[in-house]
Amino acid sequence: MKLLRLWRIVDWRLMLIFFLVAAIVHLVVTFMAVNDQRGTAYARLARMLPHNMMTITDPASPHHQLLPFLAPDARYAFCPFETADTTMRVRALLPDLGWTLGIYAADGSNLYFAAASADRETSIDLSIVPADNRFLGLPPPAAVQEGIDTQQTIAAQRGLIVVRAPDRGEPYRAESKAILAKATCTAGRI
Repeated sequence: MKLLRLWRIVDWRLMLIFFLVAAIVHLVVTFMAVNDQRGTAYARLARMLPHNMMTITDPASPHHQLLPFLAPDARYAFCPFETADTTMRVRALLPDLGWTLGIYAADGSNLYFAAASADRETSIDLSIVPADNRFLGLPPPAAVQEGIDTQQTIAAQRGLIVVRAPDRGEPYRAESKAILAKATCTAGRI
């Protein structure tokens, strides 16, 4: 009897409208949260580090982390880049296992990744060009250099270059830092 009375009192059309509006609001808020770029790794590092310049950072510790989840057993060099008016040239040496170079778009998607080989040193020499199909002139003739892999080109407006070096202990830290210091990201022609 009470259930029948409750069935007549509740306006089911109004209840259905309420659930539809709640579902729509839930979807809109979810999509807005996914597209919020204010707290990304790129946004955080772009505020702290100089653009178009490789910067070696201090080792990660519990009280000093540029980004969450950075390994404490590695050293990092970061280069936030923008190719609005120019191209970027990236050069790095990956001498041993554990060394990596990654180039990420501002939204976090991976544009390029290279890891060192166990058999030989890996030399990275690549260009980042604007992704807006502008003609920037013909590149100079490719100079053949000993030990440098083929020249590669990727397209991106802005992003982050990360060179990671494993920390193998105190005796190797000066050598690792010297190799990290040779990594460059410079603005200029291809």
